[in-house]
Amino acid sequence: MKTARIFAALFVLLVSATAWAEEAMINNKEAKIRNGPGTNYTVLWKPRMYTPLEVLAKHGDWCAVRDVEGDVGWIHDSVLAKEPAAIVTDAMLNVHESADSNSRILYQAPKGYTLKALEDKGGWLKVVDPDGESGWISKKGIWTGTTEAQAKETKGSESKKGESKKEHKKGKKK
Repeated sequence: MKTARIFAALFVLLVSATAWAEEAMINNKEAKIRNGPGTNYTVLWKPRMYTPLEVLAKHGDWCAVRDVEGDVGWIHDSVLAKEPAAIVTDAMLNVHESADSNSRILYQAPKGYTLKALEDKGGWLKVVDPDGESGWISKKGIWTGTTEAQAKETKGSESKKGESKKEHKKGKKK
């Protein structure tokens, strides 16, 4: 009963924590988001490398985080880095050779693809993907963990949730 009250209080804190929230990204391929602050809690999903997250609260070495879909869970702070990252929210996003929409398109990143941000230049981010390929993307069509989370397409759909958390393959190379 005492544990339930603690987690109820933490939930209220999480809901009201957006003013305090900070951005972080996954820096480990084995990261797991759980339903509580400890390894004895159920794994909710396994985020992809460079997934941006909003850190809402801390409990010891564990952080309560929110993802692009607004889902909340707990993750150990050892698999987080306080570096900027982005996740593609458009159906497809072109990765360019330079910070110019007229520059050569290196590849296309599909919705849900994650990227580490290296440099910010106006409306563009220089990024690197989990495979080590770098380029420039427009800031339109991405989420970085610092803005309001997207609304889900299908609320309560476990199969949709599972699909959105699996590793994504890169779009067609050009």
